[in-house]
Amino acid sequence: MPKESKKERRERWQAALDAIEFPQNHLSTVKEAFHKYSGDFTVLESAVGAFFLGMMIGWRPLVIIHSPKTIKRYETILNVNFKELMPESNNLSDRSNGYELALSLDNFWSAVTGNTSIEGRKTAIGLDSQEV
Repeated sequence: MPKESKKERRERWQAALDAIEFPQNHLSTVKEAFHKYSGDFTVLESAVGAFFLGMMIGWRPLVIIHSPKTIKRYETILNVNFKELMPESNNLSDRSNGYELALSLDNFWSAVTGNTSIEGRKTAIGLDSQEV
């Protein structure tokens, strides 16, 4: 299989982004969590960010980015189950360096649990130049 060019990758990512629809109940989920939450707002902000990022890249890349304990904390704050609401993975999943590296390992779940170290697991794959 020939390697995908930057232009092809950008077009694939854009098509995938255009196809994402956030149901109205997701906004209600965030509003309810905001209403009920007390504590450090940076944690709530991170939970909401993880929720929407997971909707875009899938729960598998999300569990590479965050520890299982953090995922559970965010699910508790939002009163959701990420695996039930998010795709497992999709055409945007390869934006996660860590997910791409984890897929190349013999045991994906070993990477998730932290038994295998993944360099750059929290960074997104970028292109050489960013549009302004």
